[in-house]
Amino acid sequence: MKKVVILFVLGMMLITSFATAFQENDHTNQTISKSGYIDITPTEAWDMMNTTEDGIQIPIDVRRLDEYLTERIVLPDENDWVRWFPYELKSGGPAPIKNEGFFLQLFMDFYKDKEIIIYCRTGRRSGVSAQILVDNGFTGEIYNMVGGITEWKAVGLPTTQTPSS
Repeated sequence: MKKVVILFVLGMMLITSFATAFQENDHTNQTISKSGYIDITPTEAWDMMNTTEDGIQIPIDVRRLDEYLTERIVLPDENDWVRWFPYELKSGGPAPIKNEGFFLQLFMDFYKDKEIIIYCRTGRRSGVSAQILVDNGFTGEIYNMVGGITEWKAVGLPTTQTPSS
């Protein structure tokens, strides 16, 4: 089972790397907090995803796979989809998948110099993930969606329970 999960994660990361390889990063006006990433609200995330004038932000769900498959945010562009990557990018936490070393580097290579919006259920795991990426020298812009999908739904933004396309 562990091998299947690892192969699935690797496959998902390869697919998303091809999908995002040619997106450009034109966003230059944000100030990075002392943590090295930028906290944003779900409304700010929605607004950012509704325009590409300030760059292209890639949403990444860092919850468990069962959470991702059960419900995800809906993006403004119906041809786009939320990428999934389990939050535990290093050993030591409660998540079932440990992504230090090879998987952490693979993630950082795939999204190098990109703008990513990380979200989870409430914002705790996404904050941990953002800090791990900062601590390991991630070179793109990292946005942490504070309040996660819980707050996203509370402000009336759309979600889906259908399988991702």
